[in-house]
Amino acid sequence: MLSVLRLSPMAAALAGIYGVVSAVDQVNSFFNEHIERLKASDNKIIASTGRVLEGAKFGFGLGYAGSIAILAAGQLLLGNTLAAVAVVGGAVAMTNPIAMTCAAVGAVYYGWAALTEHERSAIVDRLAEGLEMGTELIRSLISFAIRTTNELLSSKQLQEFKTFIANQAAQFGKSLYDVTHQMADFVKGTAIKAGDLTGQALTSASSAVKGAARLAGQAAGDTATKVGQLTGKAVESTSSAVKTAASSVSQVAEKTASTAKGTAKAVGRAATLVSKRSGPALPGLPLMSTVEFKDVDGNPEKTP
Repeated sequence: MLSVLRLSPMAAALAGIYGVVSAVDQVNSFFNEHIERLKASDNKIIASTGRVLEGAKFGFGLGYAGSIAILAAGQLLLGNTLAAVAVVGGAVAMTNPIAMTCAAVGAVYYGWAALTEHERSAIVDRLAEGLEMGTELIRSLISFAIRTTNELLSSKQLQEFKTFIANQAAQFGKSLYDVTHQMADFVKGTAIKAGDLTGQALTSASSAVKGAARLAGQAAGDTATKVGQLTGKAVESTSSAVKTAASSVSQVAEKTASTAKGTAKAVGRAATLVSKRSGPALPGLPLMSTVEFKDVDGNPEKTP
């Protein structure tokens, strides 16, 4: 088995996204344990991914370097540039390492065949430079990963890789279709986006309706309050006017009654004076005697 004394730049970047420091012994220990955890999973996809990486590790005599080459190829296909440890680590260091590994192997299986020969050569050249590894060796490792994965999983199980691929590719602004180039994935992705947009539109419309209803309710409440206040003021003003009018009528009545009383007294005095000056009445004529008047309260008032 090939003994690796130091990490290549791309291997260090890949180790960084798994949260492993750039030390050969620590990276080797991490991937040994990581592969064992994968193989022990009850999930067929995860367990098969572990077996593929283990086969690359021992089958090519490269140790963890063989596994790293496959994972690095998958990361490039997912949209990860593996340009720097700090940037890449900051972007996906918190991702589930098992999901990240399955996505990388799945991307190799589905994505490699979707590329043109020119695109494959470009990726191989980048891997060769970053991993400090020969191009033919890299191509052999990728072919091994595709072949072994196909042998271990049924066509239905292979489809489950796409969930891992879609979730990881999204972190780099890519869709499942960008990796697989399969029209079915494009249609599915478009339908999901349309559903999301429709859901967002309905949510926004619902919020707008609720907001309008709330504003309408507030406006109605304010209007009712103002109408009530104005109505109350109008009633108060009307009541005050009625009271004032009644008071005025009462005062006029009192003045009229007083005037009538004075007039009655004056008439009584005049009648008495005429009676005294006229002397005895002529035969057949009634005598002018006492005249009875009533005041405004209905009480008799006699004048002499």
